[in-house]
Amino acid sequence: MKKLTLILSLMIALVGINANAAIYLVGTSPLGNGWDPSTGVEMTDNGDGTYSYVANIDGDVWFCFADGLNSNWDVFNGTHRYGPTTGNNQVITAETWTTTQKQGNGSGSYQFHGSGEDYTVIFDLNNLQFIIKGYVAPITYDSFTVCGNNATIFGDEWNPANADNDMTLDATDGLYKLVKNNVEITASTLYYKVAANHAWGESWGNPSGPDGNQDYVFTENGTYNLTFLFNFETKEVSLDAVKVQDGPEIDPYTGNLYMVGQVNDNAWNPSTGIAMTNAGDDDTFTLANAQIKDSGDGYGYFSFMAVLGEGSWPADGYRIGAAEDATLAVVGENNAMGGFGTTGAFKIEAGYYNFTVVLSGGENGTLMITAGEAPEPTVDDVYIIGDVNNIGWSATDGVKMAYNEGIYTAQITTQNQGDLGIAYFGFTTKLADPESETAWDDIAGFRFGPVSEGAFVMTEELLGVDCTLATDGSYESIAIPEGTWTVTVDMENHTFAITGEWPDTPTPEPYTGDVYVLGEVNDNGGWFPNVGAKMNRDEENNLYTLEITTAGENEGYSYFSFTKQLAENDWENGGWDEIAGYRFGAVSDGDFLVYDETLNIEISLTDINYQAFKIPAGKWNLTLNVDDMKLVITEVKGMRGDVNDDGVVNINDVTALIDAVLGNNWEGLNYANADCNLDEGVNINDVTTLIDYVLGGVWGE
Repeated sequence: MKKLTLILSLMIALVGINANAAIYLVGTSPLGNGWDPSTGVEMTDNGDGTYSYVANIDGDVWFCFADGLNSNWDVFNGTHRYGPTTGNNQVITAETWTTTQKQGNGSGSYQFHGSGEDYTVIFDLNNLQFIIKGYVAPITYDSFTVCGNNATIFGDEWNPANADNDMTLDATDGLYKLVKNNVEITASTLYYKVAANHAWGESWGNPSGPDGNQDYVFTENGTYNLTFLFNFETKEVSLDAVKVQDGPEIDPYTGNLYMVGQVNDNAWNPSTGIAMTNAGDDDTFTLANAQIKDSGDGYGYFSFMAVLGEGSWPADGYRIGAAEDATLAVVGENNAMGGFGTTGAFKIEAGYYNFTVVLSGGENGTLMITAGEAPEPTVDDVYIIGDVNNIGWSATDGVKMAYNEGIYTAQITTQNQGDLGIAYFGFTTKLADPESETAWDDIAGFRFGPVSEGAFVMTEELLGVDCTLATDGSYESIAIPEGTWTVTVDMENHTFAITGEWPDTPTPEPYTGDVYVLGEVNDNGGWFPNVGAKMNRDEENNLYTLEITTAGENEGYSYFSFTKQLAENDWENGGWDEIAGYRFGAVSDGDFLVYDETLNIEISLTDINYQAFKIPAGKWNLTLNVDDMKLVITEVKGMRGDVNDDGVVNINDVTALIDAVLGNNWEGLNYANADCNLDEGVNINDVTTLIDYVLGGVWGE
């Protein structure tokens, strides 16, 4: 019984977790960010256990789902990934529900082919299934109106067309609100709903309430401040009703006065209001050069309090604001206050202002606002680091940029990297201590660069153009030819620009040097910068060729790319840095998957973003044109059943296949030839088929 109770408790806890989970798409664009498990795209929570994402899909995409992100693939696969229940690459068709599962340590993905139209991906976390539908435009709402059974509150009863009861969106918490202050209420039960678009077509209340209405019981007669709340995401409707309390005397008022809201760094914190200055024993309060911050709609919102709260709002009788919520305050004019007991906020365009409140200047006080001045900005140092001014990539040395009126400027001379004629550089607001043993780690949080997937390639057409800098911690570098350049950085607008004379680009001589295949091919032993399979050069056609064997070490796939030079050192001793300028690979967001449709055609290569090729186990011919950066991959057909690749099929192949299937060790064996029953997989059924052939001399159907 105790065990059953524990299981039920765990199930309830898991349901609670799922109800608030965030779901991400991880895969190739647009259903992900290039198979990066730390930057998947977040799906929209529909509030009912389903999540959706709209994207235009043109061609093939590969993707999976996740309930969390992590830069470590093992942690991501083992903890967060949802994928196919069978197979590694499941092909999905539109308008069909597909069952998924938490992968454990798996790494399967889905494949979908789009026709250049908008699609909606819907993930059902409750039932662990998903569907891809043709895009349906959401219903748009022009208004939300509160209506109910009390004409004193609403002007008339149950009238969704009464615009006086329209709600407004509060950008501070994302809720729609309708404020009714100083309403005389007789003890009774209020029934109400929120209707959309001034009609009864769609409305929300309490699904389990009488006639689907929400209700609120007033137990006492009195004057109330009412705030109706509507959460569009959850469709929850509620009412905050506060009985008005007597506040301090307003005429004259000589106590304290505080501003709260999007003013300076308050952010609507009732315990840290911004104190206004009382010049003497009078009722005039001032605050100079206060910053009103943008709440998201171009305006900032604020009101006032006579006392601070201790972690919560003080009694409403000690708050003073506008008579109606979201009242636009006019600069240079006396704005009427609502008096103590009103909680409505004023709003004004974001900026710097001077505020003067006179609490005897009118029935409930007046508010005067004049233009203020922004404080002098704090200027950070900005350095250029990289292949500039003979510095090289150093965390302790850089070119300090000059600052003038918000713009940083520096003139640099770039030095090429290797024989490519290209230099790379980025930016940082801090250099490391020359004595530091962790220099790059010390400045990791201070580096920044362009918005780019891989290095940002500067072209002649981009000279003088404002290009975007990343603000999320990304620090990709800028790739530019050798030359002298003027670089400007605008930190406020997050842009940079480069000017200078673009060098002439001579026609390059045909490449005649060496080319090596790096990665999990032949006897390379894996990814090492000082080990590679050397390609053969056809001097007449200047093509490089090589037959490679891939064992499918990684769940049936192997990975490889190219380099013009091998390193003298291994990866632990800086070998990868030695050949960074000589590597090249696929033009791809993430690893380039080789499958039937990508065989026997030219595949584009690049020496800037050298993604690896992902290829199944088998034998393959590579034909490489280095000058045109094109690669053609063809399959080397093998002999069915010749597992040990000795040219004949006999009992030795049976023994080799049994050992490989049981031990999952394909070293020296031909995986493609081992698919004896031709079902595109290798398992114990292929052993049975091979034994029948060796004994009978005929391949079974």
